[in-house]
Amino acid sequence: MTDTDELITTVDGGVARLTINRPERMNALSARITDKIRTTLQEWAGRDDLRTVVLTGAGGSFSTGADITDIAANSGGGASAISEEGAATIISRGSDLARAVRAIPVPVIAAVDGAAVGIGASMALGADLVYATSRAYFLFPFVNIGLMPDGGASMLIAASIGRARANALLMLGEKFRAPAAFNAGLVTEVLDDEPALQARVEEVVAKLAAKSSSALRTTKAAADAITMAAFEPALALELAGQTRLLQSVEFQQTLAAFAKPQA
Repeated sequence: MTDTDELITTVDGGVARLTINRPERMNALSARITDKIRTTLQEWAGRDDLRTVVLTGAGGSFSTGADITDIAANSGGGASAISEEGAATIISRGSDLARAVRAIPVPVIAAVDGAAVGIGASMALGADLVYATSRAYFLFPFVNIGLMPDGGASMLIAASIGRARANALLMLGEKFRAPAAFNAGLVTEVLDDEPALQARVEEVVAKLAAKSSSALRTTKAAADAITMAAFEPALALELAGQTRLLQSVEFQQTLAAFAKPQA
């Protein structure tokens, strides 16, 4: 077991588990914790002994995505605070996290309770099986602060629920609650509460662990070859668009507000 306070990881019996552990920040992802998650997943992707990977968040949220306070602190806030290079670095970090989720060759399970927002939602929906509590919700609020979805969301959502509903989710910037997400085909199953969620995930983990690892890996690779073919092109478009938008006046105003010292 590895516990770095903000990230808890275990590997036991072929099952790898990763828990984002920043409940006081609703598991928002700082640059440091994002990089730690990525490197952990990349390490797991190279292991032959794994049967499945479980991703979750502690304290009643999956993740509220990139920590804007962290971005504001590192940029200094104010007009034109983020350079083109700095913006590209921020978005590349999220893209690489999304890639790391998808690079796991065995089934990835996301257990979602509460908020899954922005890159946190992309991380959850990048999993192969997504289980959520009835109070969970997915939110891509980028358009509300002058940005666009990233982390592969522009492709992942449309591939799951179709163009029309994906456009509503991505362009309106409104919460998509778990029951509606299930009905739309975005999540695998909705459970009543967190204990029921954990019980269901453990049941699925046991089923996967009992199956042929080779068969699971080959099945996932074949499905990805068809359903995820546009993943890298989507990431490239998101990188170009988001890099430009991060330097926009609209987003600089958002950053300036977060950078102001609290009274």
